[in-house]
Amino acid sequence: MAAGWRGRLGAPAVTLLLLLAVASAAADVPPANDAGKGKAATPQDRPSGPPAAAASSPAPATPPEAAKKGEPPPPKNLETLEPGEAIGLLGKEVRDAAGQDMGMIVDVLVDSDGQPRAAVIDFGGFLGVGSRKIAIDWRLLQLKRTGDGVSVLLTLTRAEVQAAPEYKPSSDPAQPVKIVGPPPPSAGAPTPANAPK
Repeated sequence: MAAGWRGRLGAPAVTLLLLLAVASAAADVPPANDAGKGKAATPQDRPSGPPAAAASSPAPATPPEAAKKGEPPPPKNLETLEPGEAIGLLGKEVRDAAGQDMGMIVDVLVDSDGQPRAAVIDFGGFLGVGSRKIAIDWRLLQLKRTGDGVSVLLTLTRAEVQAAPEYKPSSDPAQPVKIVGPPPPSAGAPTPANAPK
C-alpha cells in the first residue's frame, strides 16, 4: 500500500510532505531559555503574536530631525532664480532663421570678466560622424522663448558656418581663438570713420 501512494504522488510530493512534517516538529521544540528546565513548550507558553522584532517596524537609523541637524546650514548669501530667469545652454539645439538644425551648443567661451564671448557649436555630421566644432560670436545668437522653453537662433547661414575654421581648444593661453563674427558691413554702408556728423 505504501508503494501505491508514493507511486501516485511522485517524489516531489513526498519531499514536500517530509518538509512540512519537519517544519511542524520544529515548531514544537521548546525555546532555548526553557530547554534546561526539561519542560516542553505548550501553546500557552508561546507568545500569541509575531515576535517582538517583527511586530514593530524597524526604527530608521537616524530620525529626520537628526538628519537635518547633521546637514550644514545653507549659506547666508543664497539667492533664488525664478523659473525662466536663467537657462542652461549646453546641449541646446541651434537653428537658423529658416528653422534648419545648425548643431548643438557644446561649450561657452567667456572673457576674463566672465562675460560670454562665443558659443561653440557642434555643427554638421550625422550622429557625431563628420561633425566640426565652430566658435560663433555670442552676438550672433538670439534666445527666443517658446512654449516648452527657449530656442537658440543663429543669424548666420549654413554656408557661412561651413566656411568657418574648426574650433580647436588650446592649453596655451597665448594662442588666439578664431570665432565667426558678424558679417562685415556692406560697401555702401557708412563706417564710423566716414559716417556723417
